[in-house]
Formats: sequence, structure tokens, C-alpha cells
Amino acid sequence: MTDRPNLLALWSVPRSRSTAFERAMYERGDFLVVHEPFSRVCDFGEADVAGRVCASQEEVMAALVDAAEERPVFFKDTTDFPFDRLGADPAFLRRCRHAAMVRNPRDTVRSHLVMQADATSAAMGFGHLWDIVSTVTAAGLPMHLVDGDRLADGAEAQMREYCAAMGIDFLAEALAFKREPPASWKTTERWHAGVSESNALGAAPAGKKQFPEGLEQTALAFERDQLPYYERITAALAG
Repeated sequence: MTDRPNLLALWSVPRSRSTAFERAMYERGDFLVVHEPFSRVCDFGEADVAGRVCASQEEVMAALVDAAEERPVFFKDTTDFPFDRLGADPAFLRRCRHAAMVRNPRDTVRSHLVMQADATSAAMGFGHLWDIVSTVTAAGLPMHLVDGDRLADGAEAQMREYCAAMGIDFLAEALAFKREPPASWKTTERWHAGVSESNALGAAPAGKKQFPEGLEQTALAFERDQLPYYERITAALAG
């Protein structure tokens, strides 16, 4: 395709099936795939971006831009944390083609609490994602919505729509997972166990964990917190 983009950003709430989506992008082979560099800086204090160690959100942005000078880059990040430096670098925002990925709060909240019972409501990520959507759209930039709920029975349709919005070729073969999962998943592999064992985008994960009854009231409260942001995101990016 003409005018092929060289820096694609997928901003997603945690537990939205975004890592499965990332694996399909990795399967393509025509993008350098960078796994959650902003959240790694927030959580671990540093992130590796194409062999460059970054210790701040500003350094991540600079490294992503530099890497995209060498080859096309796709990066995915989850909004467990606020990425509050994005608005300070409108040039970076303009370099990217942006997409947001959500899944209904009921399922994302419960999936998150199964993995991290002491997580906060803010870590569910919808409020932080709304901040990014607001920042990107306020800059006059388009943003595509990926629906994690529809991946289970409509993975090809979701990927086709994404590729059309990003201006890249759709590669049907990338929906089947034949390559080993990226090495960058190692340090957080317990969060990606299902998709690591999966053989295709949209395939049901094996060994789904039972949700503890004792966390149900917490889940309901978190779901109430996150629902207004989910509705704002989907309304803002509808169509």
C-alpha cells in the first residue's frame, strides 16, 4: 500500500485480549513489535525499546521514533498506569497511527482480579485509556477502536478493519500463531499464559481460572467505576 505508516500505537485496557492481538501483529513479520514499553517504565523503572534502555516515558517516545526510522514499528501498551507525558509531546502523537482497544468492564475487571486480587480500581485502566483517547482526539488525530469482545468470533473482521484503518495490508496467515511468543513476554509471562499456548487469534484460552466469590463485591464496585469511561471511549470512537 502507498503511504505505509511506520509507527503504530495500540493503547488498551488490561485483559482486553490485546496481547493476542499483538501476537498476530508479531506473526506478520513485517513490523518490529515492542511490548508495553510505557507500562514497563511505570512498573519496573525501565524498558527495552529495540535494544535501547529507557527510564522515562519521554525516553520511550524518543526510542520508538528512532526505531521507526529503521523499520516499521508496532507497539502495544496497557493502561494499568497513567501515561501522563504523552500530551507533552504532540510531535510523537502525530508520528503514530493510533488505535484503542477495549472489552466490556465486567469481564476485564474479573479477569484482572483473578490475576491480581489487590489491584486498584484505577488499574483496571479505562480512565487512563480515556485520558489517552481525549489527548489523541483533541490533537485532531484519528483513532480506531478495536473491540476485544468481538475477537472471539470475529477475529478476521476485527483485524481487517484495523488494517484498513491503519493503512496496512491485511495478512490472513497472521491470524494463525506459528512462531514462538516474543521473548519480551518472559518477565510477565503469567499474564500471557493463555495466549502463549493459543494457536490462533480469537481462539478460546485453555484452563480459564475460576473467579473467587470473595472478590465479587470488589468486582462490582470496580465495574461501576469503569463503565462510564468505557461508554465514553466507545461513543467517542464509534463509526
